[in-house]
Amino acid sequence: MNIAIISYLYIIFFAIACLVDHLPFIFLIKNISSLSNVSLQTIRSNNIDDSEKEKILLNNSFRLFKQSLKLLGLVAIIALCGFVLLLISNFFKSLNQGVLLKYMVTLSGLLLSVISFVTYFLLKRLYVKVRL
Repeated sequence: MNIAIISYLYIIFFAIACLVDHLPFIFLIKNISSLSNVSLQTIRSNNIDDSEKEKILLNNSFRLFKQSLKLLGLVAIIALCGFVLLLISNFFKSLNQGVLLKYMVTLSGLLLSVISFVTYFLLKRLYVKVRL
């Protein structure tokens, strides 16, 4: 494969890894998980009246919906950034979206994405150790 394709895709995957690392995914997932657990405890509780359960569950379902929309928004931001980075490839003669997308779905493209994500997180860990 062309070294330009590999290099450009490595930069794209590295940038996406950086973006994913800085977005609050873990916080949202923990909120969704805790709201789900509270809802299950409410359903199982014998001490709470049914009308109170309805109010609590309605409130929790609305909060779950809001958190899920936030999570969907973050995924959309990542997809949009990846798409924009692929569109930028049109400015280079040897790179175009078709070639990049074909390479991304091959085994070597998937391996490249894993390598770039692992590289990002290893460099981040090394930076934190050196900085301290």
